[in-house]
Amino acid sequence: MRVPAPNVLHATFRVPPHVGDEAASFVEPLGCCLRAVRRARVDPGDTAVVVGLGSIGCLFVQLLTRAGAAVVGCDPLADRAELAVRLGAAVAGPPDAARRAQHELSGGRGADLVVVTGGGADVLPWAAESLRDGGTVHYFAGGGGAALPLRLEALYHRELTITATYSSSPADLAEAFRLIETGAVDVGRLFTHRVPLERLASGVDLMRRREALKVYVTP
Repeated sequence: MRVPAPNVLHATFRVPPHVGDEAASFVEPLGCCLRAVRRARVDPGDTAVVVGLGSIGCLFVQLLTRAGAAVVGCDPLADRAELAVRLGAAVAGPPDAARRAQHELSGGRGADLVVVTGGGADVLPWAAESLRDGGTVHYFAGGGGAALPLRLEALYHRELTITATYSSSPADLAEAFRLIETGAVDVGRLFTHRVPLERLASGVDLMRRREALKVYVTP
């Protein structure tokens, strides 16, 4: 295996025994989530909605809660919604329940932030309707659609902001490693299945059917 020198210098960490390989595998995705939270500029007391409660969504739930936000999780799968609550979300459930929860938590104003972790552009109208005037939608996932289905008039008159992040910086990775090393972010509960390499196809199938949250593949 060949690793670029900058990665070795700035993005390589010595994994202590109490962390282990499984938890360490979350350093990169957690670093990307950290970058997104910083870009979205969350303030204590904000109401934040996380759309999609897979492993990435559950990382966002924890980071936004740590930032002082009241977090609402949105996912039609009950087991994922239940896990999000155990990880710090105030409420989690399908779209209708999430909409009611953010309305109540925000005192009727609407959410300050909606983080989209899945669903692509189709989620944008729902996300925009969930926001207060001046709120922010942060896209953390690609998806179908070549255009954003939101009228420019709505974006302009409501002063909405749309942001997106794709990767992480060395500083984000270092902070992610620290959060995992100290247990400040729980990644252990995000692994639902473990399969050997020869059963990789079955692990992928579990993810495709949304029967697994995170599959760890061993050599």
